[in-house]
Amino acid sequence: MNPAGNPEILPRPLGVPGSIAHAVLEAGGGGLLPLASDPATTPPPPPRRARLGPEAFGVSGSDVRARVESVLRGEGAFVTTGHQPVVLLGPLYVLYKALTAISLAARLEETLGAPVVPLFWIASDDHDWDEVGSATILDRSDAPRTLALPIPDGGERRSVGSHVLDGAGMDVLGALPEIVPESEFTAHYLELIRGCYVEGQTVSAAFARLLAGVLGDRGYAWIDSARPELRRAAAPFHGRLLSDWDRVLEAEAAGVRALAAKGFEAPISRVEDALPLFFDEGGGRHRVRRDATASPERWRDRLEAAPEGFSPNVASRPALESWLLPVAATVLGPGEIAYWSQLGPLFGALDVPVPSVHPRAAWMLVEARTRRVFDRTGLSPQDLAAGAEPVVERLTREARPEAVKRALDRFREDAGTGMAAIEEAVSDEVPGLRGAAGKMRKGILDAASELSRQVDRATRERLDVRLGQVRRAGGNLFPRRRPQERVLNPLSFLCRYGPGLVERLARETDRQVTSVLAGRAGDG
Repeated sequence: MNPAGNPEILPRPLGVPGSIAHAVLEAGGGGLLPLASDPATTPPPPPRRARLGPEAFGVSGSDVRARVESVLRGEGAFVTTGHQPVVLLGPLYVLYKALTAISLAARLEETLGAPVVPLFWIASDDHDWDEVGSATILDRSDAPRTLALPIPDGGERRSVGSHVLDGAGMDVLGALPEIVPESEFTAHYLELIRGCYVEGQTVSAAFARLLAGVLGDRGYAWIDSARPELRRAAAPFHGRLLSDWDRVLEAEAAGVRALAAKGFEAPISRVEDALPLFFDEGGGRHRVRRDATASPERWRDRLEAAPEGFSPNVASRPALESWLLPVAATVLGPGEIAYWSQLGPLFGALDVPVPSVHPRAAWMLVEARTRRVFDRTGLSPQDLAAGAEPVVERLTREARPEAVKRALDRFREDAGTGMAAIEEAVSDEVPGLRGAAGKMRKGILDAASELSRQVDRATRERLDVRLGQVRRAGGNLFPRRRPQERVLNPLSFLCRYGPGLVERLARETDRQVTSVLAGRAGDG
């Protein structure tokens, strides 16, 4: 039994009004993306063999291996999602992505009559160490604490997933037992982390093991984008980019124009004469560009000699995924929906089908103590979206003694009227003293303001406990004035509520996926 009770799981809007994601989802794709709809009303994708063997995949259970092999033979499809291998799984939404892909795959498989395997693509070829190497965790006082692994020497431009954990990283993670909440589940998750994040392990392998430990056997697979066999299998795709250089650049420009026609700035900026492709010869990842010393022909020679040195960028990775694998649908967050919206022309130029897109689930976990704060104050979660301080200020104003407030307001009004008369008379009769009259006015009003501040401080002292609770609630739901799911790591919640929280999130996600698909079928 969980002594802390269960948190409420509240849905959140995925794209804020005015964003590309909001426009795409509200308009049913808006001509920019094909959105996944109810499979009962949608024909299955044509069967297609994969360009990868089963040895490239990790699986959550023994029975998943056979299903993956069926898909690779062309007897089914994948539902994909993915993320960088963020330490300790990163923000909550990474978990929500995986659960959405698992749910969507099960829904498609029910009606298509063929294996549909959820696949998590671990984008370990990225080189954003600042993002991958840190996790923000709620500590025992509900304050967000960020743990950051030190950037390895020379690692600023290297693919993050291949970094090997060392003693310095272990020291950082060793602080976890003093940070996370204590409950009957804490020892289990700390032991799980210790088994995943061990010195000598790569960041991507640790991420994959921890994701499997948190999700359990839910019939999903994963793939590490930095695996040598994947890089070798991707070589013909990268060769197509190099052979059709100008066509690829024009396709990227067309994607920018398509978004501009809808009134949006493209999220992915173009680099002059650079392909959406990276090359790492040992010193770090760099964009593939053509100039007097690096012609397309020389780049193709490099690709033939060292295919493992090439990797896609954010623009070409989606097309590579669907070129390598039979992808029926992909699960995306709002940022991904935004940049995918400019990729249609690139998919077309590379003769790769654009998979159907499904938005990931978006949740807010409202714990019992936070709900009690709302019940006592009459606040709602959205009241804290801009941070707790504006709410604290409002509650303080509302709690002021009314008699004092009325008296101060009346005094300011009377003082303003009286001082205006004095200043007018002085200006007419003794103009040399206008400055003194102005100082008198300022002094009187400053004294009133200082008294008002003292009243606020006394009120805050009376409200101290309640305002502290409001601040904690704000730090829980909108830490750093950002949605909880985009900042907070799941570890604190898992330690408090155990595997049952994942089960509840999975059930809620199932309901949401079914509802979204049915709604689209009704709209269509």
